[in-house]
Amino acid sequence: MSAAPARACWRFLLLVPLLAWPAARGVLRLACFDLPPTFNPVYATSETAQAVANKVYQSLFYFDPQGIIRPELVAAFSCAQDGREIMLDLKQGARFADGSGLDSRDVAATIALLCDARFEYPYLADLDFLQGVEVAGPLRLRLLLRRKFAAWKTYLTFKILSTGELQNSDPRRFRRQAPLGSGPYRLATVTEPWRFELARNPHWPTGLRFNRIRYTVLGDPRQAPLKLLNDELDAVEIQGDDAATHARLKKWQQRFRLMPYRKFGYTYLVFNLRDPGLDENLRRHFFNRMHATDFLDVFLQGRGERVFSPFLLFGSAKQPRPLPARPLAAGRRLRIMTNSESVVRKQLVLFLCDEMKECRIELEPIFVEYQVFLQRLKRGDFDLAVSAFLLDIEWNMKDVLSASGYFNYAGYADPRMDAALEDGLREMDEGRRRRIYERAHDLWRVALPLIPLFSLNYYMGVARGIALPARPVTVIGSTGDFFYNLQGW
Repeated sequence: MSAAPARACWRFLLLVPLLAWPAARGVLRLACFDLPPTFNPVYATSETAQAVANKVYQSLFYFDPQGIIRPELVAAFSCAQDGREIMLDLKQGARFADGSGLDSRDVAATIALLCDARFEYPYLADLDFLQGVEVAGPLRLRLLLRRKFAAWKTYLTFKILSTGELQNSDPRRFRRQAPLGSGPYRLATVTEPWRFELARNPHWPTGLRFNRIRYTVLGDPRQAPLKLLNDELDAVEIQGDDAATHARLKKWQQRFRLMPYRKFGYTYLVFNLRDPGLDENLRRHFFNRMHATDFLDVFLQGRGERVFSPFLLFGSAKQPRPLPARPLAAGRRLRIMTNSESVVRKQLVLFLCDEMKECRIELEPIFVEYQVFLQRLKRGDFDLAVSAFLLDIEWNMKDVLSASGYFNYAGYADPRMDAALEDGLREMDEGRRRRIYERAHDLWRVALPLIPLFSLNYYMGVARGIALPARPVTVIGSTGDFFYNLQGW
């Protein structure tokens, strides 16, 4: 054998373990950008915490990689003609990580805990449509609704817990727990602040390609491509600038693929309507700068798509028109706040500071840590703010636009909007439902408590040695994540 072929063969033998290791070692190495503040699914509000919950627990329904809602623990369901009663039949064979079977009592006990105000479930308002739950058999449940509720499947995506663990639970102690789940994995180890691992649920009924999932927390997203290149990771979210670099560098292309996908949400500009100085005319100046000029297209440079309505299911059907606005009688100086960790939002704020000078509006940028940012939004301690939503794949925007909405940072209150949002949730016919949200869109366009701006393009970098699923991930919403269902990988 000559020297050149020998070297080629040696390189091939070295490469084979790198390409085949997931099947041999059974470990999937993922990265995230924050350690979950909790491993309890009841309080999983961050994207990373939700992603972990999706692998450790199961829901009655879930959104598939194409954004379509599907049954997960439910085998069959039916809805009464008056829309006030739903019968659910659960699948057989689901088991928690301790081997105990999952049945209708577990679902009823989970709902009872979530509806108990002492446990402070962050999305308690989402369950307001439920009047009661009745166990009708070992695997059968009857849900009683207060009223017709078109989005009932969307709000049955909470994680099911074991009734044995929930009996006589103390709210303070429960918050610190990581309860049993019936998903394919269980929480194995947590090494703060940089690593945690999931291990296979020994009672999961089908085979799994990966016996363990190891999460590493990256302090800087710019480390992501290097970790893939050095074979330290199998998959990690790639920032937009690095995605552009991937298209130019063959070495990157040889080592990992880029898988594009969307998050069902958007970046937006919100006004503090508690300040009467932020009047309708001033808000129209911002709207016209954002949507009646090429400002956003120049800013995005292909990194995302503009969003024209807070009701994202309208897509691009609601093309904006300039709104009549009077010249400002005097110059204005306002504070504009965003969280310091988001490079894109910081850039947008700085661009906007320059853009609005032409309208005699001086903006003072304020960058604060994310948790401080959220606290100030809730307190109304801002003039303008740039933030982002990850939304349910649904029409409902009560959390954002109703007077009592949890994410109504603007302090917006209009009885007509509240009525429209209620009507939209009660209307079961999809055509009539869309027309109701047309009306709500028009009300938003008059008031402009917030201005949706854009939805960024997202990319997952996946090592070449990882088999890809037959159907790619195209969209994830507030309860999903890119690796929700690993059985297809």
